Amino acid sequence: MSLSKIKVLLVDDEVLLGNTVVEALNKRGYDATYLTAVYGVADAISRLSPDILVFDVQIGKENGIQMAMDLFKGNPTLPIIFISSHREDEFKEAGLKAGAVAYIDKPFTVKLLSAHIDRFTRMKKLTPETPEHIISVGKTQLDIRNRTLILTDGSIIDLRPMEYVILKKLIEHFNEIVSREDIYYAIWEKETAYYNEQSLNNYIRRVRVMLENNDTGLEVSMYRSLGYKLKEI
Repeated sequence: MSLSKIKVLLVDDEVLLGNTVVEALNKRGYDATYLTAVYGVADAISRLSPDILVFDVQIGKENGIQMAMDLFKGNPTLPIIFISSHREDEFKEAGLKAGAVAYIDKPFTVKLLSAHIDRFTRMKKLTPETPEHIISVGKTQLDIRNRTLILTDGSIIDLRPMEYVILKKLIEHFNEIVSREDIYYAIWEKETAYYNEQSLNNYIRRVRVMLENNDTGLEVSMYRSLGYKLKEI
């Protein structure tokens, strides 16, 4: 599925955020359109035939969840992603009950939003093949393009730069021991002045905890004086 064919309709009354996100999405190869109000959304859906709708939970005085629910009734195959500064469970529950496929807390990174868009438009288009930028391992998938980890429940973890580099290195050598030196090189390349044993320990610990605290089916084992191995539990 070509990203140039993915049409995104974003509805949010935060003009600076909306313009920034749409510009970033278009640079990543999407065909993104931005509306600042709920008025005209139904017409835009009919006119543009978007592949996915990204909707703010509260747009001015308008209830974005209720509006999305009404839109979903008329467009049951249109995936809806909510974005919101409301982090309370009741908002998230209401959003998902309204037909949303995901609820993303503000602030968020465009790559995290992009990962959700890729995931749910691929599901909508019923493309069973796994894209080249997705690596399946254990119960998870590593999204190389967006640098995220996709879990079986549909949730997506936005990886920090060092977490991504370490996890990618371990996945590339799945079930093999990767030396600390190789991980040092993956993170800092030839800049040996930046090699830091304590920093590496902290990064490895973050990756281990992340895998343990989520249903990934993976764990990182340490082999003293040898290195680390990523394996299935």
